[in-house]
Amino acid sequence: MTSTLSPTRLCVFARAPALGGVKRRLATELGDTVALAAHIQLTEDTLGRLAAVPGLETELWLAGEPDAQVRGWLDTWQLPLRRQSGADLGQRMANALASCHADDVHGIVVGSDCPPIDATYVRQAAEALSETDVVLGPASDGGYGLVGTGLPRPEIFKDIPWGTDAVLQVTLERIEQAALSVRLLAPIWDVDTASDWNRYLRYRRG
Repeated sequence: MTSTLSPTRLCVFARAPALGGVKRRLATELGDTVALAAHIQLTEDTLGRLAAVPGLETELWLAGEPDAQVRGWLDTWQLPLRRQSGADLGQRMANALASCHADDVHGIVVGSDCPPIDATYVRQAAEALSETDVVLGPASDGGYGLVGTGLPRPEIFKDIPWGTDAVLQVTLERIEQAALSVRLLAPIWDVDTASDWNRYLRYRRG
């Protein structure tokens, strides 16, 4: 039996594929060319998994200037392009979610470098938003690869130490301070380092 979802928009966050401008931690280990190729592959795999999730509307939210590669993604997966805005990652996610709520739909933001996030995972997040204020997909590095809200919750993104292993913990503290309810989904992992990239390659081989 198929669950009935509230109208929900899935915002896939990605950077424009510029040499030297993506996957910086990976680039320090494997070089800019490998990092760029990895970024493109991870983004395309993500769009392939999530562009057509039943019951959800998917958009590509881009940081940077769209190029021919990005236009190819939009054509291939028939996605609308939205532009990320904000001084840091928290503001960019809060602004994306606010755009969803302005259209009276629930909002979910996911990264483009988390291989375990698939259609089932985001549908679980969408279903959770019928019962909770915030849903998070905790990552093994101490951050998260998915966040969803049913109403604007900008306070949960303020003063977060982005890029550290304390992101999830501090976010949970913000949620508690705001007296909001939260659902944590199953832990996931993302690709930041050479070790992560090798794990991803093994993962793709099944």
